[in-house]
Amino acid sequence: MVKDLRLAVTLGLTLLAWSAIPSRAEAHPIHSTITELVSDRARGTVRATIRVFADDLRTAVLRSAPGRALPTDGPAWENAVLAYASSTFALRDSRGRALSLRSCGIRRTADLVWICVEAGVGVGHEIGPLRVGNSMLCELYEDQVNVVQSAVGGSRRSLLFVRGDRLKELR
Repeated sequence: MVKDLRLAVTLGLTLLAWSAIPSRAEAHPIHSTITELVSDRARGTVRATIRVFADDLRTAVLRSAPGRALPTDGPAWENAVLAYASSTFALRDSRGRALSLRSCGIRRTADLVWICVEAGVGVGHEIGPLRVGNSMLCELYEDQVNVVQSAVGGSRRSLLFVRGDRLKELR
């Protein structure tokens, strides 16, 4: 009960702070990502759309590929972003098997980037409990907060991830 209340308060404060963010990327007061996770039973997929500040993402991607000269757009950049996202965002099925993530697009609008990844879970199958992990940017910022909002299996749930958190189960 106390843990659920703490999660709800933290989530509410994070979302409130996110909505009050100034338009300049370098001015953002908190380090956070927000992920929307949805299932599509007809297509047999689970899709995650991760919203991240462009400057934070750029720093993380460049640090994850030391010694490589990367442009900040184009196919090489998108491949590097997907590699970084796949190393920090994880989905596991009800048997504990890692679900392979594939890109469904990257979009930038001003100071924000939306990274879309999806995983196949089988057409027409009921999506059992998933385990989710999100350590994106935690290697950069001690105060990093990653919120995952899900609409999987007909129920809505929010998970909060901070540095050191492991996979968490969605039911």
